[in-house]
Parts: sequence; structure tokens; C-alpha cells
Amino acid sequence: MSRGERVAAALLLCAVAAPFFAGRFLPLLDLPQHLALARVIASPGDPSLVRYYAVAPRVTPYWGYYAAMAVLQRALPLELANRVLLAACAAAVPLATASFLRAAGRDPRWALLAIPLAFHTNLFFGFTTFALSVPALVWALGLSLRRLRGEPGGAALALAAAAVFLCHAQSYLLLGLCVLALLAVEWRGLGWALRRAAPLAPSLLLFAIWALDSFLLPHAAGVSGHTPEWRNYGSAAGLGAAWERPADLLRLAPERLLGAFDDGSDRTLGAALLGLFLIAAALTRWPGRGARSSRQARGGPVRAFLRAHPGELLCLVALAAYLFTPFQIAGQWYLSPRYLVFAALLAPSFLRPAQGRRRLLLFPAAALALTACLNTAVHVRAFQREVGPLAEVLEAAPAGGRLLYLPFDTGARGAFRLWPFLHAGCYYQVLRGGDVGFSFAGLPSIPVVYRPGMQAPHPYEWRPGDFDWARMGGWYDLFLARGPLQGGARAIPPHAERVAAAGPWTLWRRRSLAP
Repeated sequence: MSRGERVAAALLLCAVAAPFFAGRFLPLLDLPQHLALARVIASPGDPSLVRYYAVAPRVTPYWGYYAAMAVLQRALPLELANRVLLAACAAAVPLATASFLRAAGRDPRWALLAIPLAFHTNLFFGFTTFALSVPALVWALGLSLRRLRGEPGGAALALAAAAVFLCHAQSYLLLGLCVLALLAVEWRGLGWALRRAAPLAPSLLLFAIWALDSFLLPHAAGVSGHTPEWRNYGSAAGLGAAWERPADLLRLAPERLLGAFDDGSDRTLGAALLGLFLIAAALTRWPGRGARSSRQARGGPVRAFLRAHPGELLCLVALAAYLFTPFQIAGQWYLSPRYLVFAALLAPSFLRPAQGRRRLLLFPAAALALTACLNTAVHVRAFQREVGPLAEVLEAAPAGGRLLYLPFDTGARGAFRLWPFLHAGCYYQVLRGGDVGFSFAGLPSIPVVYRPGMQAPHPYEWRPGDFDWARMGGWYDLFLARGPLQGGARAIPPHAERVAAAGPWTLWRRRSLAP
């Protein structure tokens, strides 16, 4: 890589991190939930949190995010620590892709095509732990290729594989599937396979412990689950797996890869990215007979061809995972679409070195990457106007209480279409401590649980109008609504006084607590 290319790469890495600092509030659907629980883990001495929550001493695949946040919070405020972590994750996407392409014998400069994919739809759903697993998995695949070739780096692969599991179990399953495919192609006997796969043993042990706890064993007595049916996922026979129709898988693929912005600009950039990839592929020449013949001595021509094209093979494995994985199991939603990200990131494996005419394509690729970063930053700035005075309204709330959030307006018609305000009430816990009505605490992959008897009844977050004052009102000190009250929530004003109201936000305090 020339000096000019290194400078350009450094500038682009700064650009891909910049959107996470374009505004205080990030428009990621589930992020407020994760931020609130990250505060719980990093604040073991906060009585307003310890009253309600406990940290579960068990192995879960979400510890990657929460442990990283706990470390960062030793030096940084909670929200800044989160922005730093997510920015580093986004910058790691093209870096990991370049490392993988180099390991697969491809031109790492095609990692330019990965930069727009750092802003994938899963990120804006707020699947933060999954987002962290994306560069970790791509990096682990590159290390796996090197390991199978006998190169050193077993310790690095062990750490990378453990990081993949500790960020997301789905990504770890794909890592296992990809490693099995590579072992089958490179097969040299059972002893060889065990030696090459040995670095995966620690992560396999972690996965086995988690799977046993989540699918077979009930949680220990005294540990409160999210709800009784969520104490674990249940047996394999009761997962209730649901698949989508093939036509829907194909029709929805573009927006599932890049489809979070309401104006469709990210889908437009995705179409441009696909067009650029197809042009580069059209200019590609596959290796001739001479390049293949040297690899046909072991396992026949098919295996020799696959050994010469490991990146393409793994891209197809990820694509197959998208097509054949259930869309949901045991209430866990949006499973198969997550694998599209990996298929797209591995797709540059089909491209040959950016030389001759292909080298000119690096310029529009860099321009497209920069445009994607700028477009995301612009949307994050626009989102700040939608958030409005939320922080000021929450500052008017007494600290350490219990707040029920009623999202009558989820923000689906704003800059982002993925309901970015569905869990915004958790910012009360982030800023003021205490408890919120609906929390991810107790879900099988979350290392935070409610203490026995401390979870309050609440309406389903998608139906806040189902609030029932007689059954739920006495549990809460505070009520925060976005948008006009509807349904049973109209019973709140007669029983509470309004503390603050600004923009779409209104905060009430139960009258029995009023001075």
C-alpha cells in the first residue's frame, strides 16, 4: 500500500467513526436498554440500581458489550464510552475485511466496499452486541484461514473466537459453520483437523456452558427471570422456529442490509455499492488453468478449486445461512437477516486485484464510502431535533425512582424508520438511576436480572394504551409519555401531577409522592 493510500485509509477510518459523535443521542432502537443495563453493571454501589437489579454470575454471549462498557466507564462517562465503543466497532469493519481479504489472497484495498456496510440495518435496530460481533467474526475468519495453512497465530484465533461468542451466539454459530466448511475443503485427517481447530476449544466450552443453561436447565432458585417463560429459551422441540418465504427473503434483502433511513438514501447508496461491485466483477478474470493445476494434487479438482477460493466459499456459506436460518425462534426475532451483513462483507473475495482498469474503481469506491459516512452523520444530526428536550425533561424527574415509559410516538416517521424512540424511556435509568417499566433484564442472553419480586407490571411496549391504572399505577413513581395519551393511559393525569412538558415529551409524578 502506497503512502497516499495509507493516508486516504486513515482519513476514511476517521470518517466512518464520525457519525457516532454527530449528536448526543444515537438513533439505535435497542440501545437505550443496553445503556441502562451497562450502567447497572458498572455501578455496583448505586443503591437506586442495586435495589432492583443483580448481575447474574453466568456465561452469556452479551458480556462482550457489557464488559467493554464497564472497562471504558472507568475513564469515560457512560454515553461517551458507548460512542467510543461503537465508533471503534464501525472502524474495525473495513479493517477486519482488509485482514480477511489479505488472508484469502485477495486485494485488501477492496475493503473500501465494506465502509458503507458499517452502517448496516442491524446497527440501527440497536443490536449493539451483534454489531460488535461483525468485525470480530470477519477477523476470526481470516485467522482461521491462516491457521489452516499452518501459520502461527493460534492464541489470536482463540481470543477472536471467544470475542465472537461473547458478543453474539448467532455470529459464533456462523463461525463454526465456516470453520467446518474450511476443514472439509482442506481435510488431511482427523488428527490434523483437531490440531488446527484446537484454538477454538475455549470458545466452544463457553458456548456449551451457555447452551446448557439457556436451553436445558432452569435458572437457579432466587434468580428472577424477565418473565416466567423467559428464564431460558426452552427445549429444542419448543423453540417455535418460523421461516420466511423465499420470495420475501429476496424482496426484503436490500433493506435488511442497508435500510434504516426513512428517506431511502442508504438504500440508494447500497444500490450504488452493488453496481460498483458488479462493474469490478465484470472486469475480473478468474485464474487460468495453470493457477489451478498446482492445487489439484490433493482431493481432486473441486476441492482444489475451493481451496483456491476460500473467501468466495465463505461468502456463499453466509448467504446460505441467510436463506435457511429461521426468521425467529422462541420469540427471538430477526435472526436470518443478520447473516446478510457477513455475506456482503465477504463478497469482495470475488474481485481480483485492483490493477489496470480495476484500480480506477478505487476512486468511486472511496467517494461512495465517504458519502455513506456523511449521509449517516447528517441523519444523526437530524435525529437530535426529533429527540428535542428529552434530557431536560428527565432532569426534572426525581432520581432513583421507578418510571413507566409510554411510547405513543415511536419516531417511525422521522429520519429513521426503525422506531428509534421505542425504548427511549430507559434514558431515565441512564441519567437518573432507578428502574423502568420494561427492561431487558432477565432475558436469557443478558447478564443482569431483576431481584426477586422487584419487576413491576407494565403494558407491552408496542401497546402503551393497554396501561391499567388499577393494576399498574401504584408500582410507579413517574410516568413519561411521548405523544398524546391514549387508551388506559388517559387515567394518569387524575392521579398524577405534571412535572415537565416540552416538545413531544410529558412527565408526571404520582400525587401520593408530591410534596
